[in-house]
Amino acid sequence: MKGGDYMANLSQIAKKAGCSISTVSRVLNYDPTLSVTDKTKQKIFRIADDMNYSLPKNRAKSGQNLAIVQWYTEEQELKDEYYLSIRIGVEEAAKKYGYTIERYFKNDLLDPIKDAVGVIAIGRYSQGEINNIIKKNSSTVFVGQDTLSNNLTCVVTDMITPVERVLNFFLDNGLERIGIVTGNGRTNDNHEKIYDERLKTFRDFMRSKKLYTPKNVFLGNISPQSGYQLISEALESRNLEDFPNALFISSDTMAVGVLRALSENHIKVPEDVNIISFNDSANAKFTLPALSSIRVHTKQMGARGVLALRELIENKVEYAPEKVVIGTRLIFRESSFSPKEKD
Repeated sequence: MKGGDYMANLSQIAKKAGCSISTVSRVLNYDPTLSVTDKTKQKIFRIADDMNYSLPKNRAKSGQNLAIVQWYTEEQELKDEYYLSIRIGVEEAAKKYGYTIERYFKNDLLDPIKDAVGVIAIGRYSQGEINNIIKKNSSTVFVGQDTLSNNLTCVVTDMITPVERVLNFFLDNGLERIGIVTGNGRTNDNHEKIYDERLKTFRDFMRSKKLYTPKNVFLGNISPQSGYQLISEALESRNLEDFPNALFISSDTMAVGVLRALSENHIKVPEDVNIISFNDSANAKFTLPALSSIRVHTKQMGARGVLALRELIENKVEYAPEKVVIGTRLIFRESSFSPKEKD
């Protein structure tokens, strides 16, 4: 079946089903991350069957290269499980579809990506970098950064719902002196500051409850050393009664330093301070105490990026940019109270 026929048939099915081409494509490709009703799926399959529609071969054409652009150097990536795992998810999905993979890390020349069938750009980029990537290859999906305002498809983690869930959990357990430990970063080229949207969610939520206290915001950088320094310095001038009895930490990496600082000051976790962090990295279960943490589905983010890229390539004329938001899961361990039993 020719590519043009494939697009036309998808368009016809989408029109009859009252769905977008993207939704039809994902249903027919059995995308497990798609959230639509069984009724809608059945309708799409029925229409496709009535039209004698058949999917093109799943695998990419021989010799098609997919470029992966990582905002880190190889050495930096090895130290950051979050972005490493996203890349692995991209590569596993790309291999499944038969693509040949080309990797590009920070400081690599990106001119060759113009010859790739498509690009997955992982990480946080400045506007100038985004423009440069798109200029070289317009078939690009960004993973880990919201680029929808640039009219570009992206896959991101939900950063709002999990923060609100953690804060509600603390309040439900009678913990109102809630603090946040987080850090801002910079884009790949160091030209733009990256603000943590979880901090905004935290502030908005706590203000809505009339519980916001500026001194309970501990802002540094994403490292164990920063987490340790922020809390150690705070405890030099504050006693336990004035210190938060619950902390949301935006990275397991920072949480390691926070735990050390609390331990050195003889503050018990979770008896004195409840802690829930973010990412649920491999090390979260091996800290003392083991970290309660928000699990981010990084491999799924990478895989979904590849699927979005395939949709973009196959339906480029009619493809509307989309923002795919991947949900999270709160994993309870020893650093926080356990969920209350329901009656």
